[in-house]
Amino acid sequence: MIKKIVTYLIAFICILFVYRACLYAGIRKNKEGIYNKYNELFLKEGNTYDVLFIGSSRAEMHFNPKLFDAMTGLNSYNMGISGASPKISLALLKMYCHQHQKPKFIVCNIDYFSLQNDTDRLNDFPRYFPYLSNSYLRNGLYQMDHRFMSFYYNPLHSLPYTQIDYLSTSLHGWLGISGKYDSLMYKGFQTSEPKDINLSDEPKPVYSFISPKNRHYIDSLIAFTKNNGIQLLLVTSPVYGGGHKNVTNKQALSSQLQNIAFINRVPYYDYTDSLSYQNPRFFADYFHLNRQGALKFSKSISSTFDNIFAGKTLFNK
Repeated sequence: MIKKIVTYLIAFICILFVYRACLYAGIRKNKEGIYNKYNELFLKEGNTYDVLFIGSSRAEMHFNPKLFDAMTGLNSYNMGISGASPKISLALLKMYCHQHQKPKFIVCNIDYFSLQNDTDRLNDFPRYFPYLSNSYLRNGLYQMDHRFMSFYYNPLHSLPYTQIDYLSTSLHGWLGISGKYDSLMYKGFQTSEPKDINLSDEPKPVYSFISPKNRHYIDSLIAFTKNNGIQLLLVTSPVYGGGHKNVTNKQALSSQLQNIAFINRVPYYDYTDSLSYQNPRFFADYFHLNRQGALKFSKSISSTFDNIFAGKTLFNK
């Protein structure tokens, strides 16, 4: 009896491993959308992008590589990840540079209104599961969340987090079918359809600050780029209401970032004061530009980038 139970248990665990392998393989087969982005970052080797955009979902949705490339003549990729803190952005950048050719430039979107929050929580963390065979990525994620080692080895731990949405994505990959929003992503840039911003969702402004932990990772990012010969541009992209609807001490926070940039001789541009971006038709919500807003902002940041770095490095080609 015990032998039969053990046999069934072993068979069940083997089935889970096979199911999980098929699930992840299907996810990695997606040729568009967020998982194609993860394929580009975590599976491929030797990418040669000149410019990387990094940061949270506001980076992911605000920097359009297609327009940027056309205006600068460079090859860029949007590496913004939803919910990424400065620590997560730095960890993913280090992983990228370990696996690919280092970029010549980094454009980092840095949001002063969230820098008091120093959590390492990863948004939608099961998205990383199909890529944990990348040991450098796995070890980096393990430093933030010790469950990731168990997620890699134990299907009983990982599979409960990969429910119907992940099965649907896997089937799309196996069948070669694009998801509803997959076509809205280009070179890591996730666009948002134009829509009317819901003004009733106005955030309540709070007093904010740069936590010591986030200050450490901002300094670490600056040091990493300097040590690797990468030119860095810090940006705070537009928010509806100019930031004053998010924090009560907006000017003080912006000034702190200006000081950090000045001390380290790094350019920093705060677009939240620009009156050009106070029209609600440019926004999907209070924090994110829609397609029309991102197009306008990408033109502006491309011109700013060109003015800062013209005559240097790749522009001499």
